[in-house]
Amino acid sequence: MTTAKLRAEPSFYVFWAVFCLLDSEGVLPIFVGAALVHEVGHILAIYACGGQVEYVKLSACGAVLQQNRSLGYWSDCAIALAGPAAGMAAALILSAVGCTTAAGANVLLSVFNCLPLLPLDGGCAISALLAMLPPRAAGMGQHALAQFSIGGTCVLIFGGAVLLMHTGRNATVLAAGMFLLGANRPLLHELSDYGMI
Repeated sequence: MTTAKLRAEPSFYVFWAVFCLLDSEGVLPIFVGAALVHEVGHILAIYACGGQVEYVKLSACGAVLQQNRSLGYWSDCAIALAGPAAGMAAALILSAVGCTTAAGANVLLSVFNCLPLLPLDGGCAISALLAMLPPRAAGMGQHALAQFSIGGTCVLIFGGAVLLMHTGRNATVLAAGMFLLGANRPLLHELSDYGMI
């Protein structure tokens, strides 16, 4: 068993510096804990499916786990959903012992990651299932998923901007949308090559 390498992009340090400056409520450690539970869920699922983690890349868009090989479409779907499942399990345990804020952070992170948008876990699970279709249907499905992901990201950005203007201080949804937009740069290039946007 090889040891996974940890890589951090410059955007990761910028993100955390900004987050620390804006964390007036002191929730950063709680969300870091929820994120760790989430990633451990993915890691355990990768090893349970017979794979290994080659490296973990940290960026402003989150963590990306690189497996040593493809494990099959069903395994890819299970691995994608294992992070949110671990978060929901942790939320149940934390709620039972009275840690409602930490439980809420795990629920929030899990629900957000289950949105059917790439590169979130919900989108990755759908992508793995689409890949099992006949080639033509799979290609059409993947293209539709890419378009839906860009559209959903734009809705998040717009909704986040409205929320920020309304509350004057809650930029969480806007930040999430912007980070997703950054993570979806390859999709934007792919769709522009098809002349769809």
